[in-house]
Amino acid sequence: MSLRVAHYMEENRLDLTVEDVLDLTLMKQVLDAFQVIDDQLEICVIDCTRVTRVFDSGLALMLMLVERLKQYSVRLILLGEVPGLHIDNLQVSGKLLISRCVSTWKA
Repeated sequence: MSLRVAHYMEENRLDLTVEDVLDLTLMKQVLDAFQVIDDQLEICVIDCTRVTRVFDSGLALMLMLVERLKQYSVRLILLGEVPGLHIDNLQVSGKLLISRCVSTWKA
């Protein structure tokens, strides 16, 4: 269970890569990522192509993250599927770009 965070200040981009299980154990890492979400951030790429299992607590973390990005009108690119996360149904204003891809990663 891990969340890799890469902040590219020169590109105003935040990359988050979730691996294995999406659950509450990622709370500290998600809150750390919140620290770089501000008016300067333009794009956030969340790569979920390596997620193997999603718990309700992980889904709640993702929704918190999406709401935070929405606050600052950050463009979101979501790679992969997160069962239960229906961003299309959220009332999102501002910039939102959703990209879905099929995972080719093998355990």
